[in-house]
Amino acid sequence: MPLGMAKSEADKLVLQQQQWISRTLMRMQQQAPVVEEALPANIELLAIGEKIQVVYVENRKEALIWKQEVLQLSICSDEVAVPELLRYWLKIYAKEYLPDLLKKTAADMRIDYRAVSVRLQKSRWGSCSMRGNISLNAKLLLLPPEVVRYVLVHELAHLKHMNHSAAFWHYVEKFEPDYREKRSELRRLSMGLPVWVHG
Repeated sequence: MPLGMAKSEADKLVLQQQQWISRTLMRMQQQAPVVEEALPANIELLAIGEKIQVVYVENRKEALIWKQEVLQLSICSDEVAVPELLRYWLKIYAKEYLPDLLKKTAADMRIDYRAVSVRLQKSRWGSCSMRGNISLNAKLLLLPPEVVRYVLVHELAHLKHMNHSAAFWHYVEKFEPDYREKRSELRRLSMGLPVWVHG
């Protein structure tokens, strides 16, 4: 409503334009992208080739039960913060895999780092400190292996060049010749992450 417009005038305007509003809403809904449900039935961990079944159970004491042998995650649906539980689980599980993937990539590059940590960050896929500490985003588990490797190479390359200079990208290119395509793919995939991942 414009400032100063009486509610009765606004109601009258809405009634007059009802057909146009309905048509426009319908058109907008048809054009809107399909949004994945907030609570998934499955979680695809492309980085390690696993598909996790998610089961929602009511009235249970344990908020979360992880059965790794059958790749099943059981969550108490009474919990208000189910997406938060999913993110918590992803972070714990990522700690089992991402450090090993980094270690292997570092060995391939013949480069040493000081320490690695796994976090659940909103936007950054990874970071490297001046002291040689590398931080990785748990969401990497949701990406294809070749894109994950690009991110790992990118962060390890910062141990040689703490910037994004031409020398840095030349060093990245030694290990990832098609890094430009992988970087574009990473941007594209970032936009399509599941709804529950965003905390």
